[in-house]
Amino acid sequence: MKVLVVGGGPGGLFFGILLRRARPDVAVHVVEQNPEGASYGWGIGLTDSALDALRPSAPDVVDDLAADIDVTDQMEVGLDGETLRVTASAFSRTGRIQLLATLQRWARAEGVTFAFAQRLEDSAELAGWDLVVGADGVNSRVRDIYADVFKPEISFGNNWFAWYGTSRLFTAPSIIVLRRPEGVAVSHASQYTADRSNFVVELTPRVFRSGGFEHLDEEESRRRCEAMFAGSLEGHPLYTNKSLWFQPKFVRCTGSWSHENVTLLGDALHTVHPSLGSGTRFAMRDAAYLVEALAAAGWDVPRGLRGYEESRRGTAEAFQRAAVRSIGWYEGLQSRPPRDLTTMTLEYIMRTGRVRYEEFRRNNPEMMRAYEELR
Repeated sequence: MKVLVVGGGPGGLFFGILLRRARPDVAVHVVEQNPEGASYGWGIGLTDSALDALRPSAPDVVDDLAADIDVTDQMEVGLDGETLRVTASAFSRTGRIQLLATLQRWARAEGVTFAFAQRLEDSAELAGWDLVVGADGVNSRVRDIYADVFKPEISFGNNWFAWYGTSRLFTAPSIIVLRRPEGVAVSHASQYTADRSNFVVELTPRVFRSGGFEHLDEEESRRRCEAMFAGSLEGHPLYTNKSLWFQPKFVRCTGSWSHENVTLLGDALHTVHPSLGSGTRFAMRDAAYLVEALAAAGWDVPRGLRGYEESRRGTAEAFQRAAVRSIGWYEGLQSRPPRDLTTMTLEYIMRTGRVRYEEFRRNNPEMMRAYEELR
């Protein structure tokens, strides 16, 4: 059996590892369009629940991923320079390039082979494989080739994002909201290595247009964002790494999840909002479900792919509904600017419907007393 994985991100790599462990006789080849060692962006986050969900599939791999990860159950919410720290879900941070390097090392140890700097162009390149897995991200070429089967619904968020790094260490993941004359600006910040933090800037359309950001190059945008969030950065600079403005692209495949021996996972199949920080976990869970379904089908590929969709689709769609609620909260800040920090913090925490109110209240009694006094 010969398997082609298109895309060398966390989902594709984890799938290769799990498949080789389940079937050491299977040849798994990963094709990645980026050069070896390249990684765009900065750090990623994984909750404890995400790691716990992944661990049964490959305990040693997940423990290795978690070995040097910094963990905190604290987060900070800021509004115009005032901050509030709360207890939330345990959250692990690591660099994207470190995570990819670890997964590549495990994949190679299992016998997965790689081709870097190679881009898939047409369906002819998918011939001759017993199974093809499109793990090639939000702009998936595999999905595009069989769009009539996968039937992707594609939309874009209204807000604009740029992904920076900084030497200011946000030891607690932070959401920073600024009410400006022209509208609301937000940053998502969290430390992921000993000397670096993510610093994602999110601007409403009004702020983006009024600031002329569409006309600025990468360096000019960096300087402008650095000045806008100077109070939170405390004199530290922002760093760029292809930090270009984008509106998040949302994908949901409404058709079948497979075409003959071809299927998708991760962002190629279904995306979540960047604010949920769950794209890595989402893709790796897809990988585990796919291998389990193939094994349950006795390695009959078409039957296994049907089982993958049947077992995973409901959970994935529920998570995407939570993402839609998260999008609504952020994009709604333009029309309903926050009244006060305490109220905004609770609204933020409860925005997806996935956090239990009583549990949060129990873990944050002081904040909740203050909130209830405001009512």
